[in-house]
Amino acid sequence: MNMYFNFYYRQSGAVFVTGLIFLLALSLLGITAVKMATMEERMSGNMRDRMLAMQAAEMGLRYAEHHIRDNDSTTNSPKSIEGLSDFDTACTDGMCYYGSGANAPTVPAWETYCNPTCPISYVEGNVFRVDGIAYTAPALPAGVPAPTYLIEGIQKTPPGNILRYYYRITIRAQGAKQGTVVWLQEVFRP
Repeated sequence: MNMYFNFYYRQSGAVFVTGLIFLLALSLLGITAVKMATMEERMSGNMRDRMLAMQAAEMGLRYAEHHIRDNDSTTNSPKSIEGLSDFDTACTDGMCYYGSGANAPTVPAWETYCNPTCPISYVEGNVFRVDGIAYTAPALPAGVPAPTYLIEGIQKTPPGNILRYYYRITIRAQGAKQGTVVWLQEVFRP
């Protein structure tokens, strides 16, 4: 007795087509997940580099404040600041002064007045002394270049005729990647 079933002739390949569609959908999901992970990795790397630059800028800002407050005559690098002596309009050695009652230029001094050696550089391990207390500049994070800064002197005589000096500090710091740059600015009164 020979029995032939017609199951073979009734199949039209619907399971195969459905399987291919599911495989294609899973492949697209996998590719999308990999692209998202790669983009998130880049974003977190850029954010890390930005934070390194910000940390370097803040370290440079504290360094500049100690530079201004340093009252030990033996400090010679960078040289001590006494009022507005050694400040000039050419921003020699990173110290700018535009004159009594004069407004600061509309274009930042960094771009207008500075030659390439004008800004003062952060130096790891440099020691400042304020009233006998030493401040040692900490090491920068690995791969981060030293920040640089300018000090702009401001002379004011508020009511009471007491001459006061203020200093506008502008810091430029860079992260481990060359394109990541942070600028900070502060007006400091010692």
